[in-house]
Amino acid sequence: MSSSDISQIIDALVAAIERLETSTEPNARDVKDCEAAIQKMFEAANANDVDKDEKTQKVLFEIIEKGVLKSILYHMPEFNPRTRQSIKHIWLISLKSEKLKNTIDDYIRENPEILILLIRGYTKEEMIQTYGDILRFCIKHSSMLYLILFSPLVWQFFQFVTADAYEKSSDAFKTFKMMLTRSNPTHKKHVSKFLKENFKMFFSKFRILLTDDRYHVKRQSLRLLSEVLQARENFKTMVAFISDEQNLELMIKHLCQTEVQKKGIKSEAFHVFKFFVANPRKPRFIVECLTKHKARLIDTLKAMEKDGTDYGRELPLLIQRLSELPDV
Repeated sequence: MSSSDISQIIDALVAAIERLETSTEPNARDVKDCEAAIQKMFEAANANDVDKDEKTQKVLFEIIEKGVLKSILYHMPEFNPRTRQSIKHIWLISLKSEKLKNTIDDYIRENPEILILLIRGYTKEEMIQTYGDILRFCIKHSSMLYLILFSPLVWQFFQFVTADAYEKSSDAFKTFKMMLTRSNPTHKKHVSKFLKENFKMFFSKFRILLTDDRYHVKRQSLRLLSEVLQARENFKTMVAFISDEQNLELMIKHLCQTEVQKKGIKSEAFHVFKFFVANPRKPRFIVECLTKHKARLIDTLKAMEKDGTDYGRELPLLIQRLSELPDV
């Protein structure tokens, strides 16, 4: 396919999208024209290595330059499943490319409503994974992560992860975790800044997740919390969290619960609780709380030594530290 052929396909798609946007109701012919053009565009852009394929780069540059990326995303619900997948892959190809990185970053900055469209994808039950896959690749770009973290968009995830539909909740957790824990230096810097500036609001909302009655919400929240707290860049956030007696009481409640089917909750709670015990500069009220629950905690941890889960050297060390506390 020649460059002129590709340009004609893109121009035909732009024209078909304009017709869709100016008509009061979607015209079946215009929708089919868009679907056919998108499929051809996907085939033209689908190279094994975009950064080594100049022809594919030109296709993607033209798609971005003519505003097609945003348009096909906006109209995605109107297209058939195959076309939706093609749209997803066109986006992923564009987001993966190192040579397109600055271009796509600038494009999103100039069109921030794209991120709103993607996050609203969690309200479209039949396309959650499609939107989620694109959004997670966007978040790999530090500039896009920053736009989400420092806007009202980030707070919507606290609703999505507690959705009744498991698919929505699970996919939202996957995205939320990537936002907060991805191991990229710039990424970590943004997250650290966000947590410091929004500590009170973030953890007041996070506490709701930790007290949710559903097993998967509570367990994934505890796991995410432990990963956030153990990041070196979040040290000040961790110290602030473990200096709150209410947080300790909640972790003790999860750690010492006795329901056998909730063993996973105990395990995840352990990896947060250990920060309270290991802190060499515990506030007085934290020491008093640990002392009050000392016997119960030691009995729980000793039982966990025999439950078949490998906690490494941390578990016996916590038992030792707790044993050194004065008796009530």
